[in-house]
Amino acid sequence: MVELGCGHSILPSFWQRLGAIVFVVDRNLDALTWQRKKGSQAAKEPVNVVLADIRYLPFAEGTFDRASCISAIEHVPNDGDSRGAFEIGRVLKGDGLVAISFPLSSKSQSHVQSHWASYIPSPMQSLFGFVLPAVLKKFNVDRTSSYFERFYSREDVINRIVNPSRCLLEDSIALESGPTIKFVHQKMVPTGVFTLLEYFLAKFMSVDENIKAADAIILKLRKKRESECLKTHTSRSGSTFAL
Repeated sequence: MVELGCGHSILPSFWQRLGAIVFVVDRNLDALTWQRKKGSQAAKEPVNVVLADIRYLPFAEGTFDRASCISAIEHVPNDGDSRGAFEIGRVLKGDGLVAISFPLSSKSQSHVQSHWASYIPSPMQSLFGFVLPAVLKKFNVDRTSSYFERFYSREDVINRIVNPSRCLLEDSIALESGPTIKFVHQKMVPTGVFTLLEYFLAKFMSVDENIKAADAIILKLRKKRESECLKTHTSRSGSTFAL
């Protein structure tokens, strides 16, 4: 399987422990070095690291049985998210599965945040000031001048991710932060800083199939078989499963 935009996630080591042969892809060489070290510690052997852009994956069509892209595709600027979704579908085998997660917009339309300090609580900005980017990097949080994050509307979940991937949407889980999580991340620390803290806070999140008012979503997509690719693509709103 392949983990796309792996960053400093522990998921690749988790997949290894489940017996998967894992490839990790990222544009950040430091993250890939960290992944090799973590893989050796967790599964007694390093993962296969690939320095590449999700928009231009260096793999043949139909290479992988499984893929995951967790909290990564929303950081690809412009139309790179749709290009990345296309590439994910391309490298999956027929009937292969991929899990993709990204944040949802609280508005009716998608919107973008591109300032490195977006969603960083004011007290933290005041406390650390100009050294904040270095502090965040220490915690493996990439907040640089090239920072970009897209928050998806319900419509763009389909138009920018599902349709370009040429995969079938099989299932989804919508995640809504409770007041505890919102307080911590709005008043204390930004998301991604303390992994153990976020693991604990996740206990306060509610899970639902309805994405209205949700903060994030996880999609389960299945690559169409060749026979399915020949069929006319039907409207998602008329299908059995709809967001």
